[in-house]
Amino acid sequence: MFKTSLYITCIFATAFLFACNSEADKTNTDDLPDETAALITQLQKKVQLNPDSLGTRYQLMNALAQGDKYKEALLQNDTLMTDDTANAALWYRRGDILLQSGDSVNGIEALLQAVKVAPAFAEPQLQLASIYADRSDAMAVTIADRIIAMSQETRTASQARFIKGLYYSNINETDKALAQFDECLKSDYTFLDAYIEKGLLLYDKQRFKEALAVFERAIQVSNTFAEGYYNAGRCEEALGNKEEAKLYYEKAYGLDKSLK
Repeated sequence: MFKTSLYITCIFATAFLFACNSEADKTNTDDLPDETAALITQLQKKVQLNPDSLGTRYQLMNALAQGDKYKEALLQNDTLMTDDTANAALWYRRGDILLQSGDSVNGIEALLQAVKVAPAFAEPQLQLASIYADRSDAMAVTIADRIIAMSQETRTASQARFIKGLYYSNINETDKALAQFDECLKSDYTFLDAYIEKGLLLYDKQRFKEALAVFERAIQVSNTFAEGYYNAGRCEEALGNKEEAKLYYEKAYGLDKSLK
């Protein structure tokens, strides 16, 4: 009698756990765009049919994060990391999701863990350096220099120099910031964000002609770059050239209607 009861209890316990796992793979998508909701629903069904498919679960995690379903995305990350706590990519993804959700403390901890597991992994270090730059923390320079020293990819080194430029700009060391943006553009002339940050720094210092030249260069690199036209218009307006400013503004608005 006891063995039979124990057997039945085990069956119910297994069924309960399976039901819990199934519920974890269900998400309310009523508040999401149709395309995003359909993708999540499709991936959830695939995960339920094949719970051990790491690739499908990773896709589901990313889809949930893109739909701002951060709690649900982290649950998928937890499942993926159950037997793979030394996976730097999962720690990096976890940190990114936590940061998107507004949890900077745990997000930074996850990124630091990713770097600890894989010291040559550049992406989490770039993200950390960017966070420190926004906070005017000199750790941004330390990490960026480490990335530049170890990186074999031009784009990665350019991103690190760009972050150094942001840091120096935030602590009002204009010359150092401009030097970093110049180094960034020297190695990668298509880095549009570097043009914008350099131009805005010059604009804030009321060096309008120099700023205009930077934004015009950005437009030459990409003639569909609405932000470049908009800021060129601001420079022309500051210089008193209202007709030229109007043309730039019209071009910017034609490319991006969100520029009201």
